[in-house]
Amino acid sequence: MIFDSYKRGGVAMKLKFTLVLAGLLVSTAIVVSAETETACERVDGAIKIYEIGDNPVKDTDGNAGDACKELPDNYKINIFRFGLCTASPYNATNSLDSCSFLVNSDAGISHEIAYPAKADVTTNSKMAIGSYDHMVLVLENKLGIKHTEEFDTAIYGATGSGKKCWTIASTTAFAGQRSGVIEASPATPAMDCGDTPVPAYSYEIFDSMGEGGESPVFKAEDDEGFEMQGGIMRAKLLKSDLTTATNFEDADRMLVAIQLKSAKAISESTTGFEIRFKMTDSVSVDLSYDEGADRLYAVKNGADPFQIDLIVK
Repeated sequence: MIFDSYKRGGVAMKLKFTLVLAGLLVSTAIVVSAETETACERVDGAIKIYEIGDNPVKDTDGNAGDACKELPDNYKINIFRFGLCTASPYNATNSLDSCSFLVNSDAGISHEIAYPAKADVTTNSKMAIGSYDHMVLVLENKLGIKHTEEFDTAIYGATGSGKKCWTIASTTAFAGQRSGVIEASPATPAMDCGDTPVPAYSYEIFDSMGEGGESPVFKAEDDEGFEMQGGIMRAKLLKSDLTTATNFEDADRMLVAIQLKSAKAISESTTGFEIRFKMTDSVSVDLSYDEGADRLYAVKNGADPFQIDLIVK
């Protein structure tokens, strides 16, 4: 375990900051194109392919589409700030002056989450005693996924075909408007398929909080907050200097702010913190039909947003 030990008021406090991939909790969802709403329907553990066509999969509610949601094998994030605040960090100037941090790093702290394990994050700052109504997380807007999926029918990837498909080294963008990334499609898939999976990290950049499409409009902020068990979560894209992003190219950070339903109290008896990333349905398994070749491709595992909960021990 990694501890940040210090003295406050003559009492030694040990604060443990743990990230947990909580597979049984519900995450937020952004619906795109023909993506279904919930987890993929499976047969004997494999995702069921209903047709080699435009709507090959269904979710557990029976909705048909070309993508469905799953729990990723591995999820990688880069954390710049994590802490609690007495005033909302979701404000016009992105001021974090009211916040007390456990992580405060301009370089960022890379962290990998692998279900169902717990993994400690190195902290480099101290949380002040007090009562806090808000939580804040600033992370890189480039989220990594390493994942393998099995289907009940052989489909195609970058170099081969088979019932097993996995992420390959690649970078895509949520709205598809960032330069230097690939457009996940049958011509340039971000997954491969075959008999022997060799998964690597594939990255998705949130270049906008809005979808792409034929007439994309950049959005730095979501339209409304997401209701969570512990409060209301909102997200905003920032530049590297933590000012609000203005276009698809300069978005470099993501600010996640949560207005807590119940205040978090930090006292001399506090022994640690556990931050839970609720990852269920937080990867979108995206398929695409090539009508000319009559082939179904696994084109990417998209990073859907997650929810966060904090436990003070």
